[in-house]
Amino acid sequence: MAICRFCGVEYDDSLITCPLCNGDEKRSGPISPADILDISKGENKRQLWELTMVLLFSAMIIALAIDGVFGKKMLWSLYANVSLLYVASILTVTHFSKNYWIVSSSLFISTLALLFALNMLTMIHNWFLPIALPITSALYFFSLIVVFLASKSKYKGLNLIAIMFFALAVFVLVVESSIDLYKNSIISLQWSVAAAASLSLLAFILVYIHYRLKRGRKLESLFHV
Repeated sequence: MAICRFCGVEYDDSLITCPLCNGDEKRSGPISPADILDISKGENKRQLWELTMVLLFSAMIIALAIDGVFGKKMLWSLYANVSLLYVASILTVTHFSKNYWIVSSSLFISTLALLFALNMLTMIHNWFLPIALPITSALYFFSLIVVFLASKSKYKGLNLIAIMFFALAVFVLVVESSIDLYKNSIISLQWSVAAAASLSLLAFILVYIHYRLKRGRKLESLFHV
C-alpha cells in the first residue's frame, strides 16, 4: 500500500494517481509508512531543538531580570548566560550537522569562546592564554589523533584503549606544564610524570595483549588460566 503525499490517503500501489485528490505521484513516487516515520522523527527533532532554544533564551532573560532587579547590576547572570549560550551553540551544531569534524571543531571553538568570556568577566587573573588555551588545544589535538588512528586501525580492540591511554599520558604532562608556567614561570613536573608513566605502562600491556590475541592466541592461555 502507498500513501498520497498530498492528502495522506492510503491506496493500492498499482494506481498511478491518488483516487481521492488525483495527485500525480509520478514526479517523486508514493511515500511509504517508513518514509512518514522518518519525516516524523526529523520533525520531532526540529521541534525539540526549537523548544530547547526557547527555554534557554527564556532562562537567560529571566536571569538578567532577576540579577538586575535584586542585584542592582549584572553580576552572576553574566556567568550563567555565557554558559547557556555555550550549551545553545553546542545543541545547534549537533542538530544541524552530523559531520564529526564540523561538530568537533565547533565544540573546540565554542569551548575556547566560553573560557575567554569567563576570563574577561573575572578580570582578576589572566588565565586564558597561559592555561585555558594550551590545555583546551591539547585536548582537542589529542582527541583528533585518537579518532584518526582509530579510523586507520585495521583491527579494533584493546589497541584503541591503549591509544587513548597514550594520549592521556601526554595530556597530563601538558596540563602540569601549563600550570607550572602560569604559577612559577618554570616547568617542574611532578605528579604528571607518575600519572603518565602509569598510563603508558597500561597502554603497553594492552597493546601486547591485543596483538597476541590478534595472532590467534586465546586470552585464557595467555594468562595461564
